[in-house]
Order: sequence, then structure tokens, then C-alpha cells
Amino acid sequence: MVSSRSVLLCVRSIHTSCRMNKRGPLTIDGWYPRDHMPDDYPKNEEERRAAAIKYGMRLEDYKPYDKDDCYKYAGNYPDYGCVTYDHKDPYENWSDPHYRRNWGEGMDIQAIMHTSDRDSYTALIFCWIGIQTWPKGRKWKNDIMLKQYPYDIKRAYPFTDPRIYPITNYTFEPGDQ
Repeated sequence: MVSSRSVLLCVRSIHTSCRMNKRGPLTIDGWYPRDHMPDDYPKNEEERRAAAIKYGMRLEDYKPYDKDDCYKYAGNYPDYGCVTYDHKDPYENWSDPHYRRNWGEGMDIQAIMHTSDRDSYTALIFCWIGIQTWPKGRKWKNDIMLKQYPYDIKRAYPFTDPRIYPITNYTFEPGDQ
């Protein structure tokens, strides 16, 4: 028997599938605050100039994301380029030193992926150590010789008595000539 809750969840997920028609970071409502939402892609030179002034850029430097880029396209939001946390001077007097940003500074849409608390190469180091040690069969213990039994157990294994097959590992008596 199907519960009413599972039916509601199914209907709800089908109902919200209209979000798949939108593209880029603006797919989900509430991603940007309403006042900071980018406008439509500039169609003429006046809209381009207004967008450059809105984002505090010169007209020559302003370049919005391509409309065909379905991951980054966000209206008239400018493409600032990939300037990450590591590219910036650590000794500069930043407004927000944790993220190395100044107040009102433009950011790339996907720059949140490259902040100081998200970029970590520790996992790569551990992967490298694992690749170097495990496949090559390195052991973390000292090698020792096999235990020496006085009888040949492998030869007598299933049904016979191993005492029939003595093994002389070493002796101090002179050998038979």
C-alpha cells in the first residue's frame, strides 16, 4: 500500500522540475539577494555601459559571461577572471583578511570554491602516499625467515606422518662421502 506521504513527495518533485529549464547559478530562487540580482544580458551599448557602471568597472574591462555557458551565465554579471585566494598578496591590508577581499570587490561566480577553507591538498598527499605504498606491496614490518620445522610437512601433508620425512636443516657432523 502506498502512503500519502510518498505520493506527495513524488508530486512535489515533479512539480519542481520546472527549475530544470533555468540555467547557471540563478537556477534556485534565493541564491542571490533580490537587490543584488544581475539584470538581463546587455543588448546594446547603453545597457553595457550601465552594467559596467553598476559593477564599478571601466567599459573596456567589462565582459559578461557568454549566454551559451550554462554553468556560469548570470545575466549581465561580469567575468572577473579566476583570481583566487592564493593569487592575492597575504601581506596586504584586506577588509576581510580571512578571505583576502576588500569591501565591494567583485568576485567570480565560482570563486567560493577556491577560498582558503575549501582548498586543501591534504587529501592529495594522502592519496599519493597510498598509491606509493599499497600497490607496490611494501610491508610495515620487518621480514623474517620462514619457520624451520624438523620434518617435511608439505610432502607428508594429507595422510602420512611427517616424522617419516626428516629434514636436516644444518649439521656439524661431517657429510657422507
